[in-house]
Amino acid sequence: MEVINLNNVSYYYKAYNDDGTVGSAIGVEGVTLSVNEGAFVALVGHNGCGKSTLAKLLNGLLIPKGGTVTVFGLDTAKKENIFEIRKNVGMVFQNPDNQMVASIVEEDVAFGPENLGVPQKEIVERVNEALEQVGMTEFAKRSPHRLSGGQKQRIAIAGALAIRPKILVLDESTAMLDPQGRKEVLEVAHRLNAQGMTVLLITHFMEEVLDCDQVVVMNNGHVVKIGTPTEIFQDKRLLEDAGLRAPRTAELARALAEAGFDVSVRETDALKLGGDVCRNLQK
Repeated sequence: MEVINLNNVSYYYKAYNDDGTVGSAIGVEGVTLSVNEGAFVALVGHNGCGKSTLAKLLNGLLIPKGGTVTVFGLDTAKKENIFEIRKNVGMVFQNPDNQMVASIVEEDVAFGPENLGVPQKEIVERVNEALEQVGMTEFAKRSPHRLSGGQKQRIAIAGALAIRPKILVLDESTAMLDPQGRKEVLEVAHRLNAQGMTVLLITHFMEEVLDCDQVVVMNNGHVVKIGTPTEIFQDKRLLEDAGLRAPRTAELARALAEAGFDVSVRETDALKLGGDVCRNLQK
């Protein structure tokens, strides 16, 4: 079942020309994309390529200037659909500190359902459930501002989960985290996906897309390729043009295959790749 559909979508920002006249700058242009229910999709590209613009188009924070965006068949351009769309699309952004609204973790997580008018008894249930989903139950009474970056981002995800969305959009949610924090957030995202949630991960860290179902590469506001992680990693010219680089293990696997080693160019696990190399040397 298709849950997200973008059909020839364009969005432009106001910009000023050198002579002072008003012009426009491309946010996204001519983007066509569909996402199926339960998929884990990564959206990658260099800074300014249009990833975050696309994310904001998914829940009506931005309305397309051309084309249509639908979520569960609901057109984001129609005001009467926005409430229902935002109930179904949970958004988590780059800086967790910008998403904190309360001085106690459980109160912060409760903010979303409170604004939806959820009864108090159900809010308590949702908060407990969301904290359990991200492994932060023991921090319910803590101040979010005393947590690590990864923990804060997990609380931000819990806040999104408390509205019980069907789609989770992580917009560069690991960009400001250390490796441990990034690992924590990705583990949560994959666990939620395994439970049936559709996840859209927006990132420029190519290592984060290894286990995704599909990778969407953007460049200068356009979608330039959609494929599996392996298909994307194999396209060296595409990655160079988009200002990206495949994970080191993927680059090594490709180089070994080109040199005549019998290794899978699909292999991105370092230990498994090392095993392939050892077997080659023993022949």
